[in-house]
Amino acid sequence: MKKIEHNILIFILMEAIVTLFFFKLNIIEITCGFIIGTILILLSKLIPKNTLFKIRLFISSIVIGIYTLLKISNFIKYNILPNHSLITIIVCFLLLSIYLVIKGYHTFIKTVEITSYAFIFIKIISFILIIPKININNISNISIGINSYQFIYLAFAICLIYNSIYYITDNKPSIKIIGLSFINTLLIKTISILVLGNKLSNIYYYPYINTLKKIKYLDFIERCDGILSFEYLIAFYILLTFIILNTKLLYNKKSQKRL
Repeated sequence: MKKIEHNILIFILMEAIVTLFFFKLNIIEITCGFIIGTILILLSKLIPKNTLFKIRLFISSIVIGIYTLLKISNFIKYNILPNHSLITIIVCFLLLSIYLVIKGYHTFIKTVEITSYAFIFIKIISFILIIPKININNISNISIGINSYQFIYLAFAICLIYNSIYYITDNKPSIKIIGLSFINTLLIKTISILVLGNKLSNIYYYPYINTLKKIKYLDFIERCDGILSFEYLIAFYILLTFIILNTKLLYNKKSQKRL
């Protein structure tokens, strides 16, 4: 895998992890999660990559994969396809991911590289369009306390993603890219609060999508959330496909060890 593809994958996976599972954490909690996650990554380098380590990684991938599929399907039903059956969404999204998994790791990485252009383009456009909607007075509403222990789960999720990529590719992901991912998610969180206020950010289930609903210019640029939320669909699709592919490759490596 080329280094640039490696870095893009890390960046997208980190955004998907935070926005799908941990976006309700406040800024301090997200910061703590990334700091502890980085520490766990450094400590995990001391752990031998033995059979027990691989089995734990394999089981974790299965459990997290199932939970991720359910969370993504709920996201789609809530924001994009409210009139469609949840089962239909689960089956369709799962089949899309399995199709890419069957194509193999090389095809997956090339898909990540190609879709990253759309991902980055939509992200930049979203930031530009949302800037006029920012209310600087909401900065006083930003919570700075620790009210939840779930940032520990975020830390372990970051470490799991790191170790999965490291084990599958034999390349160490860049800590700098993890730091850049942290800045990106922190920016998304901060903008959501500055646009909606802390109270609404806590009420809305997907506050970053609700910020996109605020975008309206003239009569031909409104209700852009359906298009701009495609950024998150890309990230979630890559996350689920990576987890399934990771599980498959871990199983194959374990099978090869036994033969």
